[in-house]
Amino acid sequence: MPILTKQQARLSAFAAAKAKAAENQIVTDKTLETNPTDTDDANNVTRTNGSVGSDNPELSTLLSSFPLSKAHELDSHSSSDNDQDAIDFDGNYARAYHGASYKADQPCKLSNLPSDDQCIISDTPEMLSLRMQAGETATFVGEYNLRVNSGYIMIYGAVLRSGPKPHRVYAPTSHALPTITAKGGPAEVDIISTVPLLGPLSRISPLWTKLWHAQTAKDAKETEDDARSFALLRTSLDDPLKRAVTALEVEQDCQVTLNRVLSRQTATHPSSVIMVSGPKGSGKSTICKWIINTFLTASKATCSTSCFWLDLDPGQPEFSAPGQMSLVQIRSPVLGPNYTHPSGHVSSAHRTIRSHTVAANSPREDVVHFLACAMDLRDAYFRTLEDFPGAPLILNCSGWVLGSAVSAMMELVQQFPLTDVVLMEPMERDTVASIEATLPMAKILMIPPRYKPAQSRTSAELRAMQAMSYFHSLPPSKGLSQWTSAPLTQIHPWHVKYNGPNAGISSIMSYGEAVNPDFLASIIDGMELAICEVESDEAYATVQYRPPHVPSASAAEMGETMTERIGRTPEGLPYLRPDNSGLIQPLDPRFSCCKGLAIVRGINVAKQELQLITPMSVKEIKALQGSRTVLVRGKFDSPGWVFLEDTYSGDAQKLKRQEMFGVLKDKTSRPYVAQRDASEAGLGLAEKEWRVRHLPRNFGGRNAA
Repeated sequence: MPILTKQQARLSAFAAAKAKAAENQIVTDKTLETNPTDTDDANNVTRTNGSVGSDNPELSTLLSSFPLSKAHELDSHSSSDNDQDAIDFDGNYARAYHGASYKADQPCKLSNLPSDDQCIISDTPEMLSLRMQAGETATFVGEYNLRVNSGYIMIYGAVLRSGPKPHRVYAPTSHALPTITAKGGPAEVDIISTVPLLGPLSRISPLWTKLWHAQTAKDAKETEDDARSFALLRTSLDDPLKRAVTALEVEQDCQVTLNRVLSRQTATHPSSVIMVSGPKGSGKSTICKWIINTFLTASKATCSTSCFWLDLDPGQPEFSAPGQMSLVQIRSPVLGPNYTHPSGHVSSAHRTIRSHTVAANSPREDVVHFLACAMDLRDAYFRTLEDFPGAPLILNCSGWVLGSAVSAMMELVQQFPLTDVVLMEPMERDTVASIEATLPMAKILMIPPRYKPAQSRTSAELRAMQAMSYFHSLPPSKGLSQWTSAPLTQIHPWHVKYNGPNAGISSIMSYGEAVNPDFLASIIDGMELAICEVESDEAYATVQYRPPHVPSASAAEMGETMTERIGRTPEGLPYLRPDNSGLIQPLDPRFSCCKGLAIVRGINVAKQELQLITPMSVKEIKALQGSRTVLVRGKFDSPGWVFLEDTYSGDAQKLKRQEMFGVLKDKTSRPYVAQRDASEAGLGLAEKEWRVRHLPRNFGGRNAA
C-alpha cells in the first residue's frame, strides 16, 4: 500500500466538497458592475431629488435614488412561465446567472471614496472623521460607533441623521460587511473606535477568531490602526488578515422591489403585514432588516416608532436562540448579524413579546405544531397592536420551501392578512401562482437570485455562535448588549428542585422521538432544554393534535389527570408519560409559552436538584415560581462548544508546551474531550483539533416507555 506524504494527505469528503465549491464559485460581470459604488455614480442626477441636506427627507426622496426602469421587468418576471431547470434549490444560485468564473484572489471594490486628502477630516487612534459626497460609500470591518455630524447616511437600510447619539455597528467577516452611503447631499460622519463587546468570546472558542479588525505585525512598533476596533476597506485587499470579505449589497433589481413595498401609502397602515420567503441562504433576514430599518428611520411623516418581527425560522432566528419562534418588538435600527442582539435580556432596542419552542432547527419535524405556534404569535401581535397602532409586522419565514413545506406556506398565506409578499428566487412557479390566487389584493414581489459569496462559517457553526451569544449574554448596559467571556463552567448555576413540595419543575417533556425513562438523566445531562410555562391544563396535548383553528379537548375532557401522566425515572426526575394514544404531543401554544433556554450542568440525585445554566434574569426566574414549569428536550444541536470552553480558555502556549514534552498525560481530567491529530487522520490539516465525544444518535431511544 502506498504511503501518503504530508503534501498528498487525502481530504475528507467534507473538505473536498468545500474546496471544490470554492473553485466553482461563479459571478457575472453584471453583478460586479452593479455594486453600490457604480450604481451611485451612474445615478448621481437622480439622487439629488428633493431638498439636499434636509434633516427630515421624505421616504419617496430616499428611495428615488434608485432607478425604476426595470419595474416592468419585475412584473413580467413574476408571472413568467419560463422553466428554470438548471436552478439548484440547495443554494447554488450561481446557475441563475450567466457569466464568467470568479477567482478568489480577484480584488473586490468595497468603497468608492476619493483620496484621503479629499475625504478624511481627521484621523486619530480613537476616531476617523470622513466628509462624504452624495453617493459615496465607505465599508468598515470590525466593531465601531457611527455618529453623523451633518447630512444623513444610509446603512443596512437605516437612514441615520445628524445628532449626538452614536449607533453601534457590528461588521464581522462572518457576514457581508455593511456599507455606509451618503444620501441626498454631503455628509460628515465619525467612525469611533470602541471596546469590543463580542471580541473577548474568542478566548473560549476559535469560532470567534479572525472575525473583527486585527492588524498584522509589520514591525515591532504598534501602528495607530492597531489600537482601533475597525479598519477602512477600499478593496478586499485592504483587509489586514487577507480574508475573503464582501460588502452587503442590495442590487438594483432588489431595491426596485423594496421601493414598491416601502413607498406604498398603506405601508404604515395598522394592517400592514409583509411576509418574506425564499430558499435557505437567499438573504431573507437581510431583506427583513432592510425593511424594518427603513420603517424605523424614515421621515417623521412616514416612520413607525415600533416594528414587529415574527421569526418563523427556528434554524437561524434573528432575535432568539436556535429552536425557537418568537414575536419581537423592535424600536431601533438593527445594525449587525443575529448573534449581536440575543434575546436573553430585555433592552431598549428590542423586547420579546411571546415565544415558543419547536425544539428543532426545522419546521418539518412537526408542521402542525409549527403552524399552531405561528397562529398564536399572530394573535399576540394583534393584541399588542392595540397599544402600538400603525406598527407593521414582518414575517421572516423558514428556508424550507420545497415538498411538504409548500402546504405549510400556503397555510400561513391563508391565516395571515398579508398586504405584501416578498419572494426570494429561485421559487417554484406553481407556488407563486398559488400565492397570487390566494391573495388577489396583495402585492406579490419577486427578488431575483443574488450572488452568494463564500462564507467563513457554516450554518452549523453560525448556530453554535448564536447559542454561545445567547448563553453568554449579560443584562444590557446603556442600551448595548453585553457578554461574558468566562466559560459557562465558571458561572454559578441555578439549583432547581425536581422533587418534593418545593419542586421548581412539574415535568420533563420530549418533543420528537420518545425516550426510555431509564436513560433520560443521561440524555439531558449537558444538553439544551427549553423552559416553558404552562398557563392552563389545556396546554397538554390531546389524542389527536388538531389544526390551529379547531378547539382542542383538554386532558380533563379526555378523562385523564395530569398527575396520572407524570412518571419518575430511577433518579426521581419527573417526566410526562404518553397519553391514551401512546404519543407525547407538544404543548398547545395557546396555553403555554417558552421563557428561555437552559443547559443542564449537572444532576444532583442526593439533593434531587437540577443545575441549570441560563441567561434568564433573577426577576424572570422568580416570576416562574408558583407556576407550572416544564422542561422540553428535542432535537436541539448538541452544545459541544460548552465542553471545549475550558480547554480553549486555558493558557494555550502552556498547553502546547505540555503536549510537546509529554507532560500532559492525564486523559481522565477531561473525559468528554478528545484530541485528534488531523494530519494523522488523513484530513489534510497540519494541526491538532479538539473534539467532543458524542453519544450515539439514538442512545436511549429504543424501548421507550
